[in-house]
Amino acid sequence: MIRSDLNNRKCPLARTVGEIGDGWTLLTLWAVLNGQTRFEVLQENLGVARNILSDRLRRLVHLGLLVRRPISNGSRRCEYLPTKKAVELHEPLSALREWGERHCPSKDLTEMAY
Repeated sequence: MIRSDLNNRKCPLARTVGEIGDGWTLLTLWAVLNGQTRFEVLQENLGVARNILSDRLRRLVHLGLLVRRPISNGSRRCEYLPTKKAVELHEPLSALREWGERHCPSKDLTEMAY
């Protein structure tokens, strides 16, 4: 769930969480930042329902974090590419991932490898 009620807070962290704080949004963005740009690949690797992934990709495009581009001229299939705005999130997301490696041990082997 997107926390739009946080978007009008004074705290920049609260506004950020309101925009991109949803788990599927962050994981989708992280996957795209790490080279997974096609819908089918994202869905398979994230294990997210198609409607949820479609919603999150649409939101990330709307926020200016991703650009949707046809794979080739005339193709209905698209890929999602990170914008400069999204690339700026790579370092903070990487820091969160590293924190998770230290403090949130894996409980099974069905985790994402990126």
